[in-house]
Amino acid sequence: MKLNCTFFIFLFIMTNTFSQNIRNYDFEMQVLHAEKEGYDSLYRVNYFENIIIRSELTSDVPRIELKNGTTGETIEIRPASEYQLGLSLDYKWIAIGFAFTPKFLLNKQDLQELNDSKAFAMSLNFFFSDRWRQELKYNYYQGFFSSTSTAGDDLDIQLKNTVLQSIEGSTYFIVNRNYSFRAHYAQTERQLKSAGSLIPRLIFNYSVTETNFTDVPEVEEIDLINSFDLIAQVGYLYTFVYNKKWFATVGVHPGIGYNYSQYKYGDNNLSKELFNNLTFAIESELNIGYNSYRWFFGTSYKLKNYNYSNSDIDEFKRNSGSFNIYLGYRFNDNKPMRKLFDWFEDKLGL
Repeated sequence: MKLNCTFFIFLFIMTNTFSQNIRNYDFEMQVLHAEKEGYDSLYRVNYFENIIIRSELTSDVPRIELKNGTTGETIEIRPASEYQLGLSLDYKWIAIGFAFTPKFLLNKQDLQELNDSKAFAMSLNFFFSDRWRQELKYNYYQGFFSSTSTAGDDLDIQLKNTVLQSIEGSTYFIVNRNYSFRAHYAQTERQLKSAGSLIPRLIFNYSVTETNFTDVPEVEEIDLINSFDLIAQVGYLYTFVYNKKWFATVGVHPGIGYNYSQYKYGDNNLSKELFNNLTFAIESELNIGYNSYRWFFGTSYKLKNYNYSNSDIDEFKRNSGSFNIYLGYRFNDNKPMRKLFDWFEDKLGL
C-alpha cells in the first residue's frame, strides 16, 4: 500500500511538472522583449523566463592529420573518446555546459591500452545583447588512435598517452532581427516562420598537443604542437519552419584567417617553428528537429574543413565531420531567480 501511494505521488508530481501551461507572465515578457529589440513577434518567440535543460550525444571531436612534407607520409589521429554525452543549463542570457565520455562509448575497446582514455569539456555561453553572442569552451582529450589503415596497433599503443587540450571561442553577430539564432543553437527561442540571416563570426582556438610517442618516422617524432587559430567568417543560416514547430536549418560558413604552429621534436630537444600565414576554412551544417513550448529535440550534422599553408616542412590539418542528437525541456522559473538575474542585468547593462 505504501509503495502504491509513493508511486501515485510521483506520478502526480511528474504529470504536473511536464504539463505546465504557458503563464501569462511569459506572454507579457515575450511581447516586451519583441518591442524592446525591434523584431516581428510573428517570426520568433523567446523562452527567457524558462529554465532550459538540454542533453546531447555528439561526435564533435578533433581529427588531426600530421603530414611529413619531406617524405609525404601522413597519419590521421583521433581521440578514443570519439563520442561525448553532454548536459547544459540555460536561463535568461547565460548557459553553462559539461560533456564527458563514459567507458561504454570509447572507441577501440578491443585495444586494452586505450581503455583508460578520457575526455571532457566545459562551456560558458552568453549574449551581450539580442544579436551578439559569445561562446567559450575548454576541451581535454587523452588517448588517441590512428585511423590510417597502414599504421597498425603498434602506433595506437604509442598514442595511448597523447593529450590534447584546447580553449576555443566564437563571437557571433546576427544581422536579421527576425532570425532566431537562439532557436538554432540553443533552443532558448522558437522560430515561428521561415527566415534566414547573415552570421558574421570571429573564431579563436588555442591548442596544445602532447604526442608522447617515439620512433614514428611518419611524423619525425613530433613531441609537442602548439597551435593558434584566428578566423573570420561570414556565414549564412536559413531555417525552414513547418506548422510553427518542425524545422530544418541549413548553413554554410566560409572564412579566412591566420594560424601559428610550433612543433617541438624529442630528438636532442630540437624545436622548429612553423608560421602558417594563411588559413582557409569552411563549415557547413544541417539541423532537423522539433521545437514546441516545453519539449524540443533534433539532430544535426556539421562538416569542418581547415586548410593551412605551412611555410616549411610539415602540415597540420583539422578536418572533421560530426553529428549531434539532442533532447531538451523547459521548466518555469521562479521569482527569487528572476530577482537575482534582474540585479545582474541592471549592474551589467544587459
